[in-house]
Amino acid sequence: MPTPQNVIDWLKLQPNKDEGGFFAGTYTSSINLPNSVLPGFPPVKSDRPLSDAIYYFLESGSISVLHKVTGDMVYHFYSGDPVQMLLLYPDNYPNRYEICTFSNDLAAGAYPMKVIPGGTWLGSRLTPGGSYALMGVTMAPGFNPVDYTIGNRKDLIKLYPEVSDTILDFTHK
Repeated sequence: MPTPQNVIDWLKLQPNKDEGGFFAGTYTSSINLPNSVLPGFPPVKSDRPLSDAIYYFLESGSISVLHKVTGDMVYHFYSGDPVQMLLLYPDNYPNRYEICTFSNDLAAGAYPMKVIPGGTWLGSRLTPGGSYALMGVTMAPGFNPVDYTIGNRKDLIKLYPEVSDTILDFTHK
C-alpha cells in the first residue's frame, strides 16, 4: 500500500492552504460559459469553463474545513480510508444537514460518489485511524475563486445550532 507521501509525490499534489488537504487540477473544459447563462453566479471578467476536475487528498490529522462554492460538485472516492463528511444544506433543501461516510466500501453501505448541490457547506476528515483518502471533485461550472467561501465558525453555528459540536470539528475559527 502506498504511503500518503507516495500519493502526494506521484500525483504532484499541492497543499490547499486555506481549506486543508492537498489538490491538483486534472481537467478544465474547453467549452466556456458567459455570465449571461449563469444566473445566481457572481459575474467574472472572462467566461467560466463548463466544468473542471481536481484530485483532492486528505492525510491523517488533516481536515477540509467547511467551505462552499456556488456551483454543484460531484465527489468521487478513489482509494484509501473512509472519510466523514459534514454537509450543511442551503435553506431550500429538505434536509438541513447530513453527516455521512464517503468511501468505496459498498458492503458497509457507503457510496463512492456524492453529489453536493451548489451553496452547500462541506467539511471532511478521515474516520478515526485512517491514513489517507484520495478523492476527485468535478465542478460545474468550473472553479472560480469568486465562488469559493471558507466558513466562519460563529456564523455557521448560528445558522445550524443543531450540529454546533460537529461544526467545531470542521472549522478553524
